[in-house]
Amino acid sequence: MNQLVLRAIRPFVVLMLGLWPLPSFALDHDNLDPNRPIGMEDAYAIPKGEIGIESGVRFNDRREGRTRVTFQPQIIYGAFDNAQIEIQGDLMTEPNTLVGATKSGDLHLGLLYNFNTETLQLPAMALRVEADLPTGVNSKGVDTQVTGILTRSFGRLRAHLNAGYTILGSPQGQERPGAYRAVAAVSYPLGYPDSFRDTLIASVYTRQSDQRGQRNNTGCEIGLRHQLTSRVVLDAGLGTEFYGPTDRAALLGTVGVSVGF
Repeated sequence: MNQLVLRAIRPFVVLMLGLWPLPSFALDHDNLDPNRPIGMEDAYAIPKGEIGIESGVRFNDRREGRTRVTFQPQIIYGAFDNAQIEIQGDLMTEPNTLVGATKSGDLHLGLLYNFNTETLQLPAMALRVEADLPTGVNSKGVDTQVTGILTRSFGRLRAHLNAGYTILGSPQGQERPGAYRAVAAVSYPLGYPDSFRDTLIASVYTRQSDQRGQRNNTGCEIGLRHQLTSRVVLDAGLGTEFYGPTDRAALLGTVGVSVGF
């Protein structure tokens, strides 16, 4: 991690430590966060006052080009009722070749707000607002993203829809100035009601390519979240992109851990 990233993250880490709650909280494996373990999430924030420390390693074995590996440290804090704030700084191999909004070492700030809990008539609804600050390698301008999230239960099965749009603050070369992304997913608790330690998640997604004139990256993912203890959740996922540009992912994979305090 370069010095710019360290200086950018340090004040936010200090803020989180100052807000650290005294009691311990349980971490819920059924609360789905982006990239834990696949690229979708549900419409619910972590409880007020809870802190989650999450970390994962994600690989992208591309059909053309070298396999890219990403280290994903993240802090999540339940700042208010039905709202969480997030700090993240992905670190990637081959940082000088990256295109699109995500650059290695960028400081990522996010806010998720749930404005409707699921009722008989309406699904759970949430809005996510994000900003990537240009602290990373070859990064310019502040990139922003807005995502709408819906979650609806059908018995034990839950269905999720995510739809978002990213605006690049300073597109370079053939990078798109903006791109949309849409995900449809389902999640299901395995072993329920005898056991409630695992959640299976599957999704299909499409997103505009990072560069102009290329086809949408379209693929599917499947993942599992396992409750190891009341405060530790493990996750793993696999996926592939079956349509898109020539350097689309032949195989995606993620392993990670989340710890709640």
